[in-house]
Amino acid sequence: MTAEPTTETVRYEVRERIAVVTLDRPAVKNALGPDEWQRLDELAARAEADADVRVMLVRGAGGVFSAGGDLRTMPERLALEPHVRRARLLADAQVVRRFRAMGKPIVAEIAGAAVGAGLSLALACDVRMAATTAKLGATFHKIGLTGDFGMLWLLPRAVGPTRALDLLYSAELVDGARAEAIGLVSRAVLPERLEVEAWAYAQRLAAGPPVALAFTKRGVALSLERELAELMAWEADAQAACSRTADAREGVAAFLEKRPPVFRGR
Repeated sequence: MTAEPTTETVRYEVRERIAVVTLDRPAVKNALGPDEWQRLDELAARAEADADVRVMLVRGAGGVFSAGGDLRTMPERLALEPHVRRARLLADAQVVRRFRAMGKPIVAEIAGAAVGAGLSLALACDVRMAATTAKLGATFHKIGLTGDFGMLWLLPRAVGPTRALDLLYSAELVDGARAEAIGLVSRAVLPERLEVEAWAYAQRLAAGPPVALAFTKRGVALSLERELAELMAWEADAQAACSRTADAREGVAAFLEKRPPVFRGR
């Protein structure tokens, strides 16, 4: 296991081939400022480059995922010239693109609040597991702003455009159970089970075939942009590439021999 110093506002450790990224500003409900966004980007790049990491798990300390942007510094950011504000937002938001492009699964473990840009961060993850008592919301209109950090792209793809507009217009919070019902999160579990269930899910992914998982993540993303025939051609290429891996041979052998497969990522 490797771990970063606890002075960091975003902590990083690797356990059992899982990179655990923990937002650690519980005094401000894990609010996200420029330093946190930059740190998240750096850690995602590290997890992507580490051959020993197969999955990334994103969580928050103190029973909260993230309350979104740090409103204590918002007045000074609102005072920036528009071109400066735009440039800084784009720089900070690169982490969302990195999450989406990463060739490894990313799981969000959502306890407590995941609102505003905190919800954008959760939506950038591939799978979201939330406590039934969690509170999620696209709350930008409450402070006179629109969605950012990919919110206006990510949210409609999670819940559909009509429901996305409802969540954005109303700025209402939904609990984890309701979030599961509308597709905002993948699974909702009892709060006392969240950490155990999220870890078990990440472990299952970490034991999976890395090459196939990467192709699957990429293919699902492409499916939102391409016609069926084009996507099926891409699938055939991906399947042909997977078929050449030792993991595919191992998977078939394990099935025939009635034993669990051992995937090595090659």
